[in-house]
Amino acid sequence: MARLITFVFDVPVVAIFAFLMFYIFKVHDFRSFAIATIFIGIIPLFAWTHLIKHPGDFKGERKLSFIIDAISYPLGLIVLLVAHIRNIYTALVLSYLLNVIALIIVNKLGFKASGHGAGIAGPATALTIEFGWLGALSFFLLIPVGMAKVKLKDHTVPQFLTGAAVSVVLTYISFVIMRVI
Repeated sequence: MARLITFVFDVPVVAIFAFLMFYIFKVHDFRSFAIATIFIGIIPLFAWTHLIKHPGDFKGERKLSFIIDAISYPLGLIVLLVAHIRNIYTALVLSYLLNVIALIIVNKLGFKASGHGAGIAGPATALTIEFGWLGALSFFLLIPVGMAKVKLKDHTVPQFLTGAAVSVVLTYISFVIMRVI
């Protein structure tokens, strides 16, 4: 059950959900929605193909995921900026880019910060900024996902909370940079 929770609430899956919420309830710009969803949601899901070839190799999937994200996220941001799109989607894409850079740096320094913690806390921050207390309810997803990651021994509580805290800060900064708030 814990492993299933980590797949249901994997970073690209949560990203697709967040972009869908913005599209349905906030910014009805299909072009922005499609670009963000493709580069932040769909392309990163290809990391799962590693598990098809190497069942149970979650460390290999994590490494491939960071590589795909490090390529796909900046490309998504570039496409949005070249298309002169500066809205909530661009702010959240910038957030994902800054988060993957920060997590790569933190992990290279020897501390395994949680991508899942970041992948929930970033969109939750964005949803809170845009929808107030209703959006803030999405922070509750950190509880089952954090418990699952700790139970699976993928992360410790401090590692999970570090990923989440970094993402809250970087998402807020991204929204300020893109002048969404």
